[in-house]
Amino acid sequence: MLSWDDYRFFLAVARCGSLSAAARALSVTQPTVGRRVDQMECELKIKLFERTDSGFCLTDAGKATLHFAEAMDREAEGAGNCLARFLSTPKEIVRIATTLNIANCWLAEKLAAFKTTNPSVRLAIRVGIQRTDVSRYKADIALRMGEPGDDQLFGRRIGQVHCGLYASQSYIEDRGAPETLDDLSNHSVIDSEGEIENLPQVTVLRDVVSNGEIDFGADNTTVQMAAVRCGLGIAALPCFMADPAPNFVRILPETFDIPVDLWLLVNRDLKETGPVRRTYDFLARAITADAALFNGKQPRRERRRRPQSGETSKFVSGGA
Repeated sequence: MLSWDDYRFFLAVARCGSLSAAARALSVTQPTVGRRVDQMECELKIKLFERTDSGFCLTDAGKATLHFAEAMDREAEGAGNCLARFLSTPKEIVRIATTLNIANCWLAEKLAAFKTTNPSVRLAIRVGIQRTDVSRYKADIALRMGEPGDDQLFGRRIGQVHCGLYASQSYIEDRGAPETLDDLSNHSVIDSEGEIENLPQVTVLRDVVSNGEIDFGADNTTVQMAAVRCGLGIAALPCFMADPAPNFVRILPETFDIPVDLWLLVNRDLKETGPVRRTYDFLARAITADAALFNGKQPRRERRRRPQSGETSKFVSGGA
């Protein structure tokens, strides 16, 4: 019977396309790789590779095998990452996967509050628009917009992130505010590129202003925020980012309001682990408490600019 080690050699050749490259990836000799692949084909009595002058190409049987070999590789990596958690470490580590926008504009501040009551937990945020594979234990908790993406994860749709149209106060004073979506064709629109070009709010805006004036584009929402701040145009932005921003004006909130599901997820095997569970429960409470912010419904009077160092806040409760 074949072992995972046999499939490991097969997978290396399938990914690398040659014996020499596979040998380097596995830190073994080239003859060893060739011998293991030959033995695997002999035992299976199936040809997995076509040997060509340009390298090794998968046969139909090899392509079918590749699917299962990659699944085995993911499970093996997940097992290793899971076991690594039990190594002796000075602090319990909880890794949270989310987007840069959520991490930068909301999560970091919330985790600072969490640390005051959980000083023994070491927190690590892993950001990126690409979903971190929590089922492989590269992260313990995921805060995701859109679809959850993995039925091996435990969690729930914790709320929604609403997205609206925003411009700077200076842009409105210079160009006026559009009164309908059709009016956007007479305004400068900030477009989205790269990894964010197919986000729901982006595709809706692009359909609305197919003939509009697009003078600026970016592949990062933070850069788009900077462009709005500088008066370059109107952008579709998450409300939790744009609403608290000074001098940002929301445009047509009744006609352009795009909701995106927000999911809080955890690996099923870790959901009852002490530090992971405490972090998950804390985030669930914090997201629920900030529902109005994520929904774009937080009243303006609550979006107060925080005093800078050396300033005195005007909002002081209590006696004189």
